[in-house]
Amino acid sequence: MIAMSDLFRVSLRQVVRQRGFGVILSIALGITAFIALSVLGREIRYKVGQDMVLMGGVNVIQVYMDDQQYPGQPQREFYPETVDALRALPGVGLVSRNLRGGKVFTLRGEGERSMHVDFIGVDQHFAEVYSLTLVAGRLFSADDTERHRRVCMLGSEAAYNLYGDPDSALGKLLFLEKDVFEVVGVVSGVMLGSWRQGGFLPYTTMMDRNWAGGKVTRLFIRAIGWEDVPPLVRMIPEVAREHQAAPYLVVRTQDEQLERIKTTFMWVEALLWLGIAASLMLGGFGIWYGTFAAVRARTREVGLKKAMGGSDADILAQFLAEALCKSVAGGILGIIVGVFLVEVGAWSLGTGISYPLLVASSLGSIVFSALIGVAGGLYPALQASRMDVVSALRFE
Repeated sequence: MIAMSDLFRVSLRQVVRQRGFGVILSIALGITAFIALSVLGREIRYKVGQDMVLMGGVNVIQVYMDDQQYPGQPQREFYPETVDALRALPGVGLVSRNLRGGKVFTLRGEGERSMHVDFIGVDQHFAEVYSLTLVAGRLFSADDTERHRRVCMLGSEAAYNLYGDPDSALGKLLFLEKDVFEVVGVVSGVMLGSWRQGGFLPYTTMMDRNWAGGKVTRLFIRAIGWEDVPPLVRMIPEVAREHQAAPYLVVRTQDEQLERIKTTFMWVEALLWLGIAASLMLGGFGIWYGTFAAVRARTREVGLKKAMGGSDADILAQFLAEALCKSVAGGILGIIVGVFLVEVGAWSLGTGISYPLLVASSLGSIVFSALIGVAGGLYPALQASRMDVVSALRFE
């Protein structure tokens, strides 16, 4: 029986001679992708989910009191403790208070230009919830809402229509009924829609003047990722009704866009796993074909070894060891590159790494690589071990 150390030394030398580097690289590529997708897959989905507002705002949930649709019902508002409880829900990124409805004012711009502008009341979190782009000036701060300041932001189209340029709008004084408000910022964004033609006031300032009903009747809740939206839709009414009366609470989401994105993610992920499987299968077939070719090329060598007393088990072990060396070498290379890509990916995404998962996926990759080697090399190795000595020696 050949010694184990000699067996793998000879097998490694044969692998180098055969130059089966394409098979090794194919397995390495599959293992690299497997490790990267296993460790960073969830973080990538969440990162994309956080930016999904750019694709229709599917992770922004609108929650509002719809009491006005029912005659005789009082107009209810969201209590501070309700808002705090909703912020504490798992999967919630931000909660923004809002006065549902707005108030229209006629503003005079440069020269004789004037237009009707619809103002809504928001808080300092509104800009982040809707991923607004600051065109000029600054966004609302917590100080603006807490001190009920008379400041406002204009949508980009409203600023252009009134003053011709966003920078020119900064510092302008707007006369809204009996009060004077200063323009401190101009905003834009994919999700603003018609709000680009409107304006924004601190919701507390609007409440003081009883504009737009004077009550916080709507919340904008931004989920961390689109996967968090369905469970939040179920939990929000339950949590809200635990803290206050909310018989006509409405929870609205972008259902159609969400389903499209889910389908897109499903297909993309399926194609990624299919690519990994194809790469590993290609490596397995490469080992199978390469081992068959090696057996055929070394038929006389097999006959000589058997004639000199080599057992079937020795022949089987040698060819199987060569297949294992190829597959395990590909697995080790894939793990090295995969760990490097995980480190780079975690740094670029600004997220942490689950090292237990990384270790588990690496160990699993080694085991799976060995299985590929066994699966690809076992049948050709069996064929070699069962060769007839006389026929093998006569082979040309």
